[in-house]
Amino acid sequence: MSLKKSLLAASALALVAAGAAQAQSMSSAGALAFDDTNTLFVGDAKAGLVHAFDLSGALVDQADYQLGRAQTFEGRTIFNHLDVEIAALLGIEAADVVINDMVVHKPTKQVLLSIHRGHGPDAEAVIIAVNNGALELIDLDAAEHSSMSVGPVPTSETLEFGQPLNTLAITDIDYYNGELLVAGVSNEEFSSKLRRIPFPFTNEISTSSIEIWHAVHAQYETRAPIISQTVAELDGVPTLIAIYACTPIVKIPLTDLTDGAEVRGTMIGEMGFGNTPLDIVPYVNGWDGTSNVVVTNSNRSAASLNIEAIGAAEAMPHGEGVQNVFSVAGVDQFPLPMSGTLHLDTLDDTYALVVRRSPEDVRNMQLHTVPMPFFFDRADHVVEMNFDGSPDPFGYKAAPPVEYN
Repeated sequence: MSLKKSLLAASALALVAAGAAQAQSMSSAGALAFDDTNTLFVGDAKAGLVHAFDLSGALVDQADYQLGRAQTFEGRTIFNHLDVEIAALLGIEAADVVINDMVVHKPTKQVLLSIHRGHGPDAEAVIIAVNNGALELIDLDAAEHSSMSVGPVPTSETLEFGQPLNTLAITDIDYYNGELLVAGVSNEEFSSKLRRIPFPFTNEISTSSIEIWHAVHAQYETRAPIISQTVAELDGVPTLIAIYACTPIVKIPLTDLTDGAEVRGTMIGEMGFGNTPLDIVPYVNGWDGTSNVVVTNSNRSAASLNIEAIGAAEAMPHGEGVQNVFSVAGVDQFPLPMSGTLHLDTLDDTYALVVRRSPEDVRNMQLHTVPMPFFFDRADHVVEMNFDGSPDPFGYKAAPPVEYN
């Protein structure tokens, strides 16, 4: 073996060893969130734990990395074939890469991904950072670490079509005002849960059971969990805004979420059947200054919902005699042109970041920036203005081609 090949082999083995070291800290790596400083929270659904890692020494400022040109609605593809690039870093095949979540550390714009190295119960958990356009393993062993149980979670149970129920033990994590809000399911019959956990961890936990009217099924349900959530102040009241599986939009004042409470949330909208919500992310529309959330979906268009409209929205019809609602309904949803989106977060006031299937080739998994507030990249579409000699009503062609660093 040549010296070059020997060095490459040694490097690959070192990366695999680093991944194994991360896996010793976590049984699985799913939902991600940051606090107001440098603490990364990782949902370990398999173990029923939330891990907290102080990454003060590991986060790298990304201010000099060019994200695109928002003035002309041009984003930047940071990676083509992201799964292939991650596989090369971990020394595995792309088919064995599972990207579970993505989060942006807003002060530095550092992007972190929760990854499973392999499939099934033996998959290894790692956290990967995007550092100025390069992928790097985060050394979690070097970080100060603590963890907290979310309480009883499913172990060997499965859903109707075989999905292990413990993958839903922690579906989303949000940090708000000194505590974590952790959604997921328990092993109880009233299984849809919302846990409130003070941070730093004190071994205290407040667990509420959540009952929601599901318009598609025209019934109250207690099992299907929150898939994605955020917290906003609605008329000055801190409120959980949640998107459920099959697919109600719900608001619940945080004051209702007390330990042992059985809470009936207010369903204010429906995102449409045959679909799974993926992410809900708050953002401010830089054009009009309004506060909004963007919701991405597996089988429907992404949508923007205005925070004031959510606050003013009344409960949709519910209870005995109410018929099924299969369409998008309730609080106004403004469709956004994002398809193939797998994960979403905002980088700053101007750009969002997506892990997505390329519009030109669904086999190509991209890490791509998208200008806000329309979450739209002109390069994804063929229109009249793309042709030589065509009208240019917005003056885009006056700008020179973007040259990236």
